[in-house]
Amino acid sequence: MNEISSLPSLSDLLSQNPNLQPNNQLDRFTQSSEMGQGIGSSSLSNANRIGNGVEVIPIDKTTPTERVTAPGFAQMFENFIKGVDQKKKISKRETQDLILGRSDNIHEAVVKSQEAGVAFNLMIEVRNKLVDSYKELMRMQV
Repeated sequence: MNEISSLPSLSDLLSQNPNLQPNNQLDRFTQSSEMGQGIGSSSLSNANRIGNGVEVIPIDKTTPTERVTAPGFAQMFENFIKGVDQKKKISKRETQDLILGRSDNIHEAVVKSQEAGVAFNLMIEVRNKLVDSYKELMRMQV
C-alpha cells in the first residue's frame, strides 16, 4: 500500500471544488460581469433588459457556505495529520516485521522509517509556521 496515495491529490481537491474548475470560472464570469459580455457567449442568458439598454443580472441568493463544497482548512489539516500517522504506523510495522524475522527487506524498513520521519518533521514545521502566523496576527494593531 502506498502511503502517499492516502493523501488527497491536487486534482482531487480541485475536482471537489466547482469554483476552481476552468470552464465554470469562465461561465461564472460571463454571467456576473458586464466585462464578460464578449467572452464565451454573445449574450447573457439570465440578464433582463430595462430602459437605455441596461442589463439587470439576477442576484445569487445562495449563501457562501451553501456554494463551497471543498474541504475546509481544518479538514485538510486533519487529513494531513492522519497521513503522517499512517506513515508512522507503516514504519513501525515494517520495523517489527524486520525484527521478528517476518521480513528480510532492511532497505524497505529504513525507507519507511525515513519517510515517516520526514513527514513528521514537515508536520512540525507547518505547525510552527501556523503558530508564528497566529502570534503575528495577535500582535497587529487594529
